[in-house]
Amino acid sequence: MRTFVVYFIVLMFCNLNFVTAQIQLDELEKENSSYDINEEIPVTPNDFIFKKPHTNDQIKYKSKTKYTRTIYVDNENGSDSNNGLSKEMAIKSLEQIVRLNITFGDQILLKGQQIHIGTIELINLNTEKKSNKRIHIGSYGKGKAVIDFRGYPAGVWIQNTSNVSITDLKFTGNGGPNNETFMLRESEKNIDQRYAIRIQSDDSHNFSLMENLFIYNVDIKDVFLLNPVQKSRACRQWHMNDGAGWGWGIFGQVLKNGKGLHNVTIQHVNVSNVSQMGIRFKGAGKIDGSLQGNVNNVKIEYCTIYRSGGPGMQFNRCNNSHMKFCRITESGNRNDKRKWGRGSGMWTWGLHNFLFEHNIFEGAQGIADSCGAHIDFNCRNVVIQNCLSRYNAGGFIEILGLNYNCSYRFNVSINDGWRNIKDPKQKFWGKVGTPGCIVTVNGHNHEKQYKGPYQTYIYNNTIINTIEGNAPYKNPNIFNISTSNEGLVMMNNIFWFEEKANKGWSMHRWKDNAPYDAAFDFKISDAPKNTKSEKGFGDSYPATSRSMNEGELARMELIMRNNIYRLYNADGIDKYSKVNTALADGYWDENARGDNPNFKNETGSEAADFIPTNKKLIYSGEPIPKLSSDSTASGIYFGGLEVTKDFFGNPIKKDIIGAIVPNAKIKDWTKVFQQHDQVKENQLAK
Repeated sequence: MRTFVVYFIVLMFCNLNFVTAQIQLDELEKENSSYDINEEIPVTPNDFIFKKPHTNDQIKYKSKTKYTRTIYVDNENGSDSNNGLSKEMAIKSLEQIVRLNITFGDQILLKGQQIHIGTIELINLNTEKKSNKRIHIGSYGKGKAVIDFRGYPAGVWIQNTSNVSITDLKFTGNGGPNNETFMLRESEKNIDQRYAIRIQSDDSHNFSLMENLFIYNVDIKDVFLLNPVQKSRACRQWHMNDGAGWGWGIFGQVLKNGKGLHNVTIQHVNVSNVSQMGIRFKGAGKIDGSLQGNVNNVKIEYCTIYRSGGPGMQFNRCNNSHMKFCRITESGNRNDKRKWGRGSGMWTWGLHNFLFEHNIFEGAQGIADSCGAHIDFNCRNVVIQNCLSRYNAGGFIEILGLNYNCSYRFNVSINDGWRNIKDPKQKFWGKVGTPGCIVTVNGHNHEKQYKGPYQTYIYNNTIINTIEGNAPYKNPNIFNISTSNEGLVMMNNIFWFEEKANKGWSMHRWKDNAPYDAAFDFKISDAPKNTKSEKGFGDSYPATSRSMNEGELARMELIMRNNIYRLYNADGIDKYSKVNTALADGYWDENARGDNPNFKNETGSEAADFIPTNKKLIYSGEPIPKLSSDSTASGIYFGGLEVTKDFFGNPIKKDIIGAIVPNAKIKDWTKVFQQHDQVKENQLAK
């Protein structure tokens, strides 16, 4: 009887959680009841088809570490009465791992090409004296093992435990046991999210600082909290609605009073078809670069995220980190009604010293944001360089408020920013959303007044936007720099737009083909008479906007010159009229450039199509100056302002315009992936 009562209470709790999540969704649907729900899935402009990521079924991790014991799991031939200490005496189920009291020095190997149902949990194993031994979870035999964690919170749950390696595995967790409960275990506490790999530092243990974690050669596919639903959950509101419950790939998080996550390496991981984010790390400490309670030294290398329902990757309060040679494709995807359907390829918040280089961000979708990679609030020394950004609905460059010394440099952007709520051929967005922006640099933050960004460097980017490349859609072609900026260099870029850019942030939100919220531009005056605070970011008052002029230019310290414009007006009589056919009213270039770079294929979709051949024009770049308001030693934290290699890694002999030297040699990124597909244990997470 007692068992039944406990089960009944737990079941009621699970159902209550389900009902709570459903109520949240119902409230949002009621809030948006006047909006048509469009089930149509957005189609990429130019009928461009993105490549699916390549995966493998190989066991590649060859460890030189000597483990105290190795535990074998064989779902077909094992027995839970065995001790698991040899292949012949393998245990059968993941559930039996608990009784073996896993500790540092242990290795858990799952039989390859088998499906293992359940979860592996490493909880509160840290002790006061740090161990120098590792725990390894991997596969043996022929090919990768599959962990099917349907009905469990995670495939692998690591909590307050350091020195863990996860390699050569496949994960899937597609929903719960039925439509009324999320989880299988009656005593389950973590019932509102589902993760392939969960990494958590919290206050449930005195020794919660987690260090030296390694994930390699792992495939994650089909992760959802819910079973299939009838009504689409695609985003039609402004907030994330985190509490409604989602499926995640890898999520490392410091909860309140957790000590932090330090030294994490993720290599050659593929995540596809999850309802929220592919990879996310989130700290809980201060946003001043301190380590206490935050995430530090994360390395994300040679990973792919494909069709995540939310952003591909997201980093919050992460310091001193690096992401390189990753590919994020179609983030914000909504081909499954359980997906959120909105998200940039990657976005940041509260970071200090984070370098993103040699990545591809492509096909991001959603009603707002959904850029290739964007820099949100409160960041310092975030640099995005040598990346390809293409066909992202929200745009290419987005740097928002309270950011310091951030930069986009030597990137290639192709037909970004195509989201247009007013375009009748883009009805799939619904009637709530923002227009895409090719370039957005403004001080939007969660305060009522726009602030910054400060000391921003945007240079040597090749930005392409063609009518043919956006067909059948009408790209809003927005180029926006807010007057809240203080210190902005925008030099040596190629703006290859076929149509005049628009100044669009003053039309920030659309409803029924009309603006319904005024711009949250930086507040230069009190609220106009007879106006009320609007719902929105920080309940800001509608701001009075003003165009840039000579006085604003001096205050902003805007250095905008030596950029090439496709629509340059060669007959213009001054610096303003030479670009008045290219840029929105109120913008200018101190030394605008015309002429043709002579790209190899102006209507292409690959970075190689935009290799220029006009040597004289491209080699007329200027050195990038350090802003007078910039108190840092070198302007850019990573390597200073001078760059010695172009987008493809070719040497730069003299200053150029754009991201690519003339007649550049092309680097094959596939070979780069293969060349670096090896583990150097002495370099892990240090």
